[in-house]
Amino acid sequence: MADRLARWIDYFNIDRDTEVVLAAALPLIEPRLDEVLDIFYDRIDQDAAASALFDSPKSRERARAAQRHHWLNYVLRARFDEEYRLAARAMGRRHYELGVDLLHYVGAYSVFLDQLSRLVEQACQDGPLDQRRTMKAINQVAFLDMGLSISVYYDTYVEGLETLSQELIFSLARAGEFRDNDTGLHLMRMSMMCRRLARAIGQSDRWANNMMIASRLHDVGKIGITDGVLLKPGRLDEAERAMMQQHALIGGQIIPDHPSEVIGMARRIALTHHEHWDGAGYPIGLRGEEIPLEGRIAAICDVYDALLSRRPYKDSWSVEQAEAYLRSSAGQHFDPQLIDAFLALRGEMDAIRQAYPESEDSRAER
Repeated sequence: MADRLARWIDYFNIDRDTEVVLAAALPLIEPRLDEVLDIFYDRIDQDAAASALFDSPKSRERARAAQRHHWLNYVLRARFDEEYRLAARAMGRRHYELGVDLLHYVGAYSVFLDQLSRLVEQACQDGPLDQRRTMKAINQVAFLDMGLSISVYYDTYVEGLETLSQELIFSLARAGEFRDNDTGLHLMRMSMMCRRLARAIGQSDRWANNMMIASRLHDVGKIGITDGVLLKPGRLDEAERAMMQQHALIGGQIIPDHPSEVIGMARRIALTHHEHWDGAGYPIGLRGEEIPLEGRIAAICDVYDALLSRRPYKDSWSVEQAEAYLRSSAGQHFDPQLIDAFLALRGEMDAIRQAYPESEDSRAER
């Protein structure tokens, strides 16, 4: 978020010259700022919907005082530090929570700027201020402030889309569970392992959380595999194996190509978690870092948990056997650096398995 503020400061060309111009104008603006606020709040009082936002005269006065403080102590001083960022975001959030329409909120800035421009015009007639430079500086900081405040509306909208994405993913993952007896708690365990490994290699909390959610759809393409192959209680023959391998492509078709971070990640995982580091995997034959990081992480966590789990065609492996397999497959099946990171966390990974053990009933079914 601080990076966003820095980018906007750069975008609006707010620099030392802006600060100098505002510093010269502030002594003339400050004594008359109450006039601007009076006109601004008179306009609000004329709008029934806007006026209704204040449940009492005191709440109106508090809002007015906060507005005055915000402009005098931050905006008109070009003081755009972390304290300012939090204050601007809090102001935007408050308006959003009160139900202020975005267009009305933006319109309020227009009214305020209109009154400030009148004040500056009068001050320039009576004094040494350069009207063009002064208004340019005021517009720069005002539009920055407006952008940061209303970004709360945008962020809330995006968060809503991400929530919808998560719900879609959980629904699709559950659909996969109904088709395949072997994926129930496996999804929970491998997704949590994915999150832990992602954090261990330095990915952000957001990225790792998205990884945890998205990885649960790694085998969603199995929905498109016939029961005779998917539920066969034994090893697959060559033709059946070729059919089963189609689930990666089917998963990529089921999950939409969507700009949502979570959905995009889920699609990449579904398509690439069976690719091999040496290029011998499927469905495309990607190799090395051509395979997305999330696909490489999911591959390790998926295989490790599957090896330790009982299947209709095999008994569960011991932890030592599974570790030996991962080590021997580093550089061939798996990203060798990720294998080192994963095995360094083996105690934590095994704790995840212990926290979500297979039930006796599910073992008996297999």
